[in-house]
Amino acid sequence: MRYVKATAVGIITALVLAVAWVAAALWVPIYWQMLLSYLRSDGGGAAGSVVGSGSALLASLIGFGAGFYWTLRRSRRPQLVS
Repeated sequence: MRYVKATAVGIITALVLAVAWVAAALWVPIYWQMLLSYLRSDGGGAAGSVVGSGSALLASLIGFGAGFYWTLRRSRRPQLVS
Protein backbone atom coordinates (compact mmCIF):
# COMPACT_ATOMS: atom_id res chain seq x y z
CA MET A 1 0.00 0.00 0.00
CA ARG A 2 2.91 2.29 0.71
CA TYR A 3 4.17 2.03 -2.89
CA VAL A 4 0.72 2.69 -4.33
CA LYS A 5 0.42 5.87 -2.28
CA ALA A 6 3.96 6.93 -3.21
CA THR A 7 3.22 6.32 -6.91
CA ALA A 8 0.00 8.35 -6.73
CA VAL A 9 1.76 11.24 -5.02
CA GLY A 10 4.58 10.99 -7.55
CA ILE A 11 2.14 11.21 -10.48
CA ILE A 12 0.36 14.20 -8.97
CA THR A 13 3.67 15.92 -8.25
CA ALA A 14 4.84 15.19 -11.81
CA LEU A 15 1.72 16.78 -13.28
CA VAL A 16 1.95 19.85 -11.06
CA LEU A 17 5.63 20.39 -11.78
CA ALA A 18 5.18 19.90 -15.54
CA VAL A 19 2.35 22.45 -15.65
CA ALA A 20 4.35 24.89 -13.53
CA TRP A 21 7.39 24.44 -15.79
CA VAL A 22 5.42 25.06 -18.98
CA ALA A 23 3.70 28.10 -17.47
CA ALA A 24 7.01 29.55 -16.28
CA ALA A 25 8.78 28.79 -19.56
CA LEU A 26 6.07 30.64 -21.47
CA TRP A 27 5.54 33.51 -19.04
CA VAL A 28 9.05 34.49 -17.95
CA PRO A 29 10.67 35.24 -21.35
CA ILE A 30 7.74 37.33 -22.55
CA TYR A 31 7.24 39.41 -19.42
CA TRP A 32 10.96 39.74 -18.76
CA GLN A 33 11.39 41.46 -22.13
CA MET A 34 8.41 43.70 -21.42
CA LEU A 35 9.88 44.67 -18.05
CA LEU A 36 13.28 45.44 -19.55
CA SER A 37 11.66 47.48 -22.30
CA TYR A 38 9.70 49.47 -19.71
CA LEU A 39 12.77 50.09 -17.54
CA ARG A 40 14.92 51.20 -20.50
CA SER A 41 12.10 53.28 -22.04
CA ASP A 42 12.69 51.67 -25.42
CA GLY A 43 9.10 52.04 -26.42
CA GLY A 44 8.48 48.47 -27.45
CA GLY A 45 9.83 45.26 -28.76
CA ALA A 46 8.89 41.68 -29.35
CA ALA A 47 9.40 38.56 -27.33
CA GLY A 48 8.60 34.93 -27.84
CA SER A 49 9.09 31.61 -26.16
CA VAL A 50 9.13 27.96 -27.12
CA VAL A 51 8.61 24.98 -24.85
CA GLY A 52 9.75 21.60 -26.11
CA SER A 53 8.44 18.27 -24.95
CA GLY A 54 11.89 17.30 -23.67
CA SER A 55 12.00 19.97 -20.99
CA ALA A 56 8.43 19.23 -19.88
CA LEU A 57 9.26 15.52 -19.71
CA LEU A 58 12.35 16.20 -17.65
CA ALA A 59 10.38 18.40 -15.26
CA SER A 60 7.72 15.70 -14.85
CA LEU A 61 10.34 13.00 -14.24
CA ILE A 62 12.00 15.13 -11.60
CA GLY A 63 8.61 15.83 -10.02
CA PHE A 64 7.68 12.15 -10.00
CA GLY A 65 11.00 11.14 -8.47
CA ALA A 66 10.80 13.82 -5.78
CA GLY A 67 7.18 13.06 -4.86
CA PHE A 68 7.71 9.30 -4.84
CA TYR A 69 10.88 9.53 -2.74
CA TRP A 70 9.41 12.04 -0.29
CA THR A 71 6.27 9.98 0.32
CA LEU A 72 8.19 6.71 0.60
CA ARG A 73 10.69 8.26 3.01
CA ARG A 74 7.93 9.69 5.19
CA SER A 75 6.11 6.35 5.35
CA ARG A 76 9.22 4.49 6.51
CA ARG A 77 9.85 6.83 9.44
CA PRO A 78 8.88 5.36 12.79
CA GLN A 79 5.69 6.93 14.12
CA LEU A 80 5.61 8.28 17.64
CA VAL A 81 2.86 6.61 19.62
CA SER A 82 1.58 8.44 22.67
